[in-house]
Amino acid sequence: MTFRPGVPAMTRCAIALCGASLCISALAQSGSAAFPKDNNRLDGDHLRLRTNVYGFTESGSTEASRTNKCAPVGTGLAVREELADGLLVVRFYDIPGKPDDETTPEALAACPEASRVNAYTAYTIQKSKLATFDFKRSGVAFGGLVVPFKFRLGGDNGVVSSSTVAPYLGFKTRYLQGFGLSFNPVISAGLGLVPVFNPAENRTETKSALSFAVGLVMTSSKNEQFSAGILIGRDVLSKSDRALDPNVNKAWLSFYVGVAM
Repeated sequence: MTFRPGVPAMTRCAIALCGASLCISALAQSGSAAFPKDNNRLDGDHLRLRTNVYGFTESGSTEASRTNKCAPVGTGLAVREELADGLLVVRFYDIPGKPDDETTPEALAACPEASRVNAYTAYTIQKSKLATFDFKRSGVAFGGLVVPFKFRLGGDNGVVSSSTVAPYLGFKTRYLQGFGLSFNPVISAGLGLVPVFNPAENRTETKSALSFAVGLVMTSSKNEQFSAGILIGRDVLSKSDRALDPNVNKAWLSFYVGVAM
């Protein structure tokens, strides 16, 4: 893609936005081309309970010996595996109950020690049942993102019509989950399309580049397909392209709002 010098910067940005949208549509329509995502699975995640939770059963117990156990508010647990039928295999690593714990006496009284889970037994619970209680979640998250434009830090061109389509890997934090939001620090690397100005020919041509970025991705429990983020990154081009346009060596900042792919 080549731009003439007379084409306004805003027009080039609009073209890049359209191109990024087409990339999203193409990836969404082609299952084989779409980036893998975590599909909101709980495998490996750590949960911190905000209410008493009832209904844990010991793994391997028979129907006759199966008894429901409870976990008091403030308990920390790790999800070892999410099975195909929605059954979660979990283990507990932090169970309140000591005199100096912050868990209220009322919460402990509602979950007596004889019916309480322990840290040396594996338990199971249905994911749909656990979802009826309140907890905060942390763990690995991954998926795909599209950067429609970039603001070059210290460059001469300011906002440029440069897009990047890339997978990301991040960590889901517990901050603001009570409001239905999740903030994930991420790293990302993928294909970028970068405008390179050739002064000898007095024209701008779009070149392929390897784009690296770090940043923060926000998702919402109201719609799992929604995502937004802020990224800081850099594009790696060939030596000849960098010699033509020194601005492409600059780090960039970008914001985006989009959908999960």
